[in-house]
Amino acid sequence: MFDIFKIVFTDPKFLSAFSQTIIIIAIGFFFMRKGIVTSSAKSVLTALIWKLAVPCFAFNAFMQDFEWLSFKSSLTEFVLAVFFYIVLIFIGKFLLIKKGKDFSTVGGFMMAIGQTTLFSMPILQSVYEGSAKEVVLYISTISIVFRIFVYIIGYTVISGEKITLKKLLPQIKKVFLTPVMIGMFLGILVFVLQNRVPVLRIDKSLPVLYTTVTALSRMVGPLCMLLIGMSVGEARIAECIKDGFAWLLAVLRNIVAPVVVLLLCILMHKAGIYTFTEYSLIAIVVGFSAPISVTLSIACMEYQKEEVMASRACVISTLLTLLTFPMSFVIVHFALRFL
Repeated sequence: MFDIFKIVFTDPKFLSAFSQTIIIIAIGFFFMRKGIVTSSAKSVLTALIWKLAVPCFAFNAFMQDFEWLSFKSSLTEFVLAVFFYIVLIFIGKFLLIKKGKDFSTVGGFMMAIGQTTLFSMPILQSVYEGSAKEVVLYISTISIVFRIFVYIIGYTVISGEKITLKKLLPQIKKVFLTPVMIGMFLGILVFVLQNRVPVLRIDKSLPVLYTTVTALSRMVGPLCMLLIGMSVGEARIAECIKDGFAWLLAVLRNIVAPVVVLLLCILMHKAGIYTFTEYSLIAIVVGFSAPISVTLSIACMEYQKEEVMASRACVISTLLTLLTFPMSFVIVHFALRFL
């Protein structure tokens, strides 16, 4: 086990990515606490991330040579992500059922849904950029499922409103006609059609212009970590730390969820249902190791469902992630020895 710790914690790319994450989150926290930036600045930063940097990242993730095996693995990761989200939601709801309907519903979604786009994607990009681009391909595919569960299913369930076609269609439109999803689907289109229409690979056909997309995609990590730090900086941390239920949800999301996902992956591999590689396993386990999604907390505030608890749980989960996230890499490398 010690040699696995040594492998992970002496990996220059991992150390660089994680230390960068901690430092930039701390800067965002400090800037917000000291009033160097304000909530309006946070709103501008959020817009830049979701409407510019992340769409470029999503598109750039698919700029790699098409291989049937990678494409098939991406589709499998999509299906597995759907399955794991459903399983974790029900586990969380079952474990928290005695706390009441609203608490168990919110808790189930918070156990299942983390900040895949803002946290897992940029860190995996930093760690595996250049050496294993399929990891970024896999996590980008998983993020599609993340957005479906958080913006369509999560918002619908937490609101408590009856699902009708009239209400569902605008929500679906809201999710799929966003810059992020448009960038992602354009990237998928290029990835699939590139052998038939080579000119679509504009990273090769127009490399001088495409450097802009690459530069913007590299901004995702720093900007997302700044935003997370600023969000934590707005919170009353002392009150969050005293909230036992916030700690419970954070532990379920940060520790129990990735362990459950890893165990299910191992069972599937051993049963011959799906053969995991290092990269497909790391993408899905680390994808489910991110802190609780802030978007869910916003939904709770919007519909007044356990909003205080949800907000505090997000803060505790984010802080706890600084300890638990590296362990996700360790347990995956440990599990790989038994596959």
